[in-house]
Amino acid sequence: MNGYNGVYLMGDYPDAERFKAAALLGMERFDFLEVGVPFSDPVADGPVIARAAEAVLERGFRLDDLARSVSDIRAKAPDGKRIYFMTYANPVHNRGLARFADLSKRAGADGVIVPDVPFVESAPFRDAFGAQGLDYINFATPENTPGQIREIARAARGFLYFVSIRGITGSGFTLDSSTRSKIRQARRSSAVPVVLGFGIRSADDARAAAALAGGFIVGTGVVEALGSGGIEGYGRYLDSLFAGE
Repeated sequence: MNGYNGVYLMGDYPDAERFKAAALLGMERFDFLEVGVPFSDPVADGPVIARAAEAVLERGFRLDDLARSVSDIRAKAPDGKRIYFMTYANPVHNRGLARFADLSKRAGADGVIVPDVPFVESAPFRDAFGAQGLDYINFATPENTPGQIREIARAARGFLYFVSIRGITGSGFTLDSSTRSKIRQARRSSAVPVVLGFGIRSADDARAAAALAGGFIVGTGVVEALGSGGIEGYGRYLDSLFAGE
């Protein structure tokens, strides 16, 4: 499928070995891997991803263990594939911005996604991760004004994450005319790929997102498939996303 496309997995879910196997299988088809850091208050995540995080937390999650898993993935990943941690402001502050950035760099990540930090408050995060040569991923949403989208898009590094719907991950994928217009504006203003996330679960969703924005991220469907069907079920789900190519 054309475009700059990513696959989201919850870190070390269902366990570290299956997470690493799923990550490498996904990176055969996707341009980048988004690794969710388990957190007890995932405000942007729907019930499927929140339950996956809870399962990992109940086992006694340690961020350093996840960093080792990501380091193993980086060592075996195909050339040119990128890895991003997806976390929230609280875990980053708890570790310390500079220490979290250092951990990410040593694990082999290329950047970090922090969806609960507004762009206007993101300078300390951009500075800390930028100091390690990591991309801090900017977000745009349907609620942003055209002026805000231009500013966010022009400052984007790595890629620009456009939240396609109002709500949480796992909701349906339906775009109104205003959101479509803002996505097109983001593409015109950004020097890096624009990637649609939230609500993309089928091949039709993925093709529509790639055609409009130039890329997509799929998460809820893959986490659900991996949790219920193991690696085989996850592989069949990935096949379904690329059906008809």
